[in-house]
Amino acid sequence: PYMATYGNITFYGKSGEKYYFQAWPLETRFRSVGAVYFVTKRVFNDKTYRRRASHEAVFIGQTGNLADPFGTQLQLGCFSKHGANCVCVHVDANEERRLATKQDLIDGQSPSCN
Repeated sequence: PYMATYGNITFYGKSGEKYYFQAWPLETRFRSVGAVYFVTKRVFNDKTYRRRASHEAVFIGQTGNLADPFGTQLQLGCFSKHGANCVCVHVDANEERRLATKQDLIDGQSPSCN
């Protein structure tokens, strides 16, 4: 089944750098592309008319193949424990850049499962 995107979101690294992601349901199956991925718990705490979602940082990873699982069994258990329901994707074919982006985001966001 086709999954619809939740839209775009910007996350900041510790360096102050902005990274642009697309948010998807956690169950989404992706094509084989290189990317940094950010597993989050997407919640609606803002009860105003705009219903803006906020994202609690659960896990940040990078992969050369987004079609692979997002983590080990242990990490997936941690995602579940923290209520993860969303994965945000930043496509980047360059592994060196992905590794730097991942580290900058981990340092800036302090995800629960990293």
